Formats: sequence, C-alpha cells, structure tokens
Amino acid sequence: MRFSLKPLRRFVRERRSLISDDYIIFLQEHEDDIGLTGDDPINFCQAMHSSISQNWVDAMKDEMKSMQDNDAWNLIELPKGVKPIGCKWIFKTKRDSKGNVERYKACLVAKCFTQKEDIDYKETFSPVSLKDSFRTIMTLVTHNDL
Repeated sequence: MRFSLKPLRRFVRERRSLISDDYIIFLQEHEDDIGLTGDDPINFCQAMHSSISQNWVDAMKDEMKSMQDNDAWNLIELPKGVKPIGCKWIFKTKRDSKGNVERYKACLVAKCFTQKEDIDYKETFSPVSLKDSFRTIMTLVTHNDL
C-alpha cells in the first residue's frame, strides 16, 4: 500500500481589531458631548498650575465641605501594619448648552484598585437581602397593614 502525503494547508484568519473603526470615528466626532476634552486638568499639579487654579481650589473646598456635611468618613488612627488607600482628585468643567462655563467640579475618589485580597481585606460584603428574608418582611408588612 502506498500513501501520498498532501502538503499541509494553513488556515489564515484575518485579525480584526476588538474596537471597530466606526466606534473610534464616533468618539472623535462626539468627544465634546461626552466630556473627553483636553481642557480639564488630569491631576492636582495641573490644576494648581492652571490660570484658573483658584476656581479649582474653591471646587475642592466645596467637595470637602460636602463630604464633611454628609459624614462621608470618620477620622481614625490607622492600625499598625495597615496600608492606607490612596486618593485622587478628578476635575471637570460643567458647561451649559451654549458652551459657557457653569461651574467647576472636583471629586475626591479612592484608589481601591490598589488593594489586594487577603492582604488589605479578607471578605467583601454586598448589601443585598436573601429572598426568604424579603418575603418574610413583605408578609409582615402586609399582615400588619404597614
């Protein structure tokens, strides 16, 4: 018996980008509408060195006052061996429909992505109830006409 070997055929798949070109064009045409303009500072140093730095300082003071008024945190002594979570200022210029500046907004956000499981935290909790608990509470509400 005699066998003849055929040459191996290679399948060539065209590689496409994960993001289509249409999406990139849409972003370029509408970046002003979704807030991707280059006017806003991307960090604290840029905000302080800009010509409107006092506006950014006032926005940061408003954010800190808002956090204090809403009891957003409690100041405590950091336990020994615990690494603090960093934070970052996000700056955004709010404009009206005509493009005029309405106000300057600053948000202080935590950099939670720096945490590592089993090092910085052990467990996570989600504020959801079980179906059975929810049914029991709804039954009591209905029964007591609350």
